Amino acid sequence: MLKKLLTISLLSGVGISCADAQTSTDGQTNPGATRISIASHSVRFSDIPAFAALYRGAAVPVMANLVEDGMITGYGVWMHNMGGKYNLRWHLAGMEGTNFEQAWTEVITGIDAVDPEGLEAFNRSVLAHKDEIWNLGARNLESPADASYVYENLFKVNRADLPRWNELWGEVLPALDGAISDGLMRGYVVEEHNTGGEFNWNLVVFFDDWDTIDDAQVVFFENIPLDHEIWTMAIAHKDEVWAQIPDMN
Repeated sequence: MLKKLLTISLLSGVGISCADAQTSTDGQTNPGATRISIASHSVRFSDIPAFAALYRGAAVPVMANLVEDGMITGYGVWMHNMGGKYNLRWHLAGMEGTNFEQAWTEVITGIDAVDPEGLEAFNRSVLAHKDEIWNLGARNLESPADASYVYENLFKVNRADLPRWNELWGEVLPALDGAISDGLMRGYVVEEHNTGGEFNWNLVVFFDDWDTIDDAQVVFFENIPLDHEIWTMAIAHKDEVWAQIPDMN
């Protein structure tokens, strides 16, 4: 978890532009937001500029209308930096009663009405895809759309151990609150499995600066050394790092 980053992906050297208000919203910080639907896609990196244009030009206006209508609380997209199979992480945030199937249908229908050729090209570019829904838990986060990096700490924990697992993490999260106050991270969100995927618990940490990731690692392992009870419960684990999609105009 938050292990030392030994290599830098081919994309980390690209100038990263912060997502502006037109490309992402802070749906996860909305107190009413309780769920997030994530559509992960694998495409050729050469197809990402076309997707970015389709997303900003056709998808964002549709999703903004869905927020205004109250169907979702927010939306956003991140691009692969390190780890994992997929290189696009597109999400809609919502509430307990949000019908994500309907929301995604509205998004795709809206894109098709504006740019059917662009949508067809994107669909043809997709090499692999998966859908997941996560329940949003503990969080301390403001303006996630302004972060430069998203670090996902994905765990698989036996369901019988989850109550104790969450109890132990409840003792650790104040240390993360301190790391936020010290400027080491922008914030965090705990996500718990609802539907889909291999993992069932996810600590999502938002960073403004690549260089503070290692400093945050020190805080983690000061509070969760390898002989901590938490590490006896993790059956499987994976790290994924996401970044802003560069401005390719």
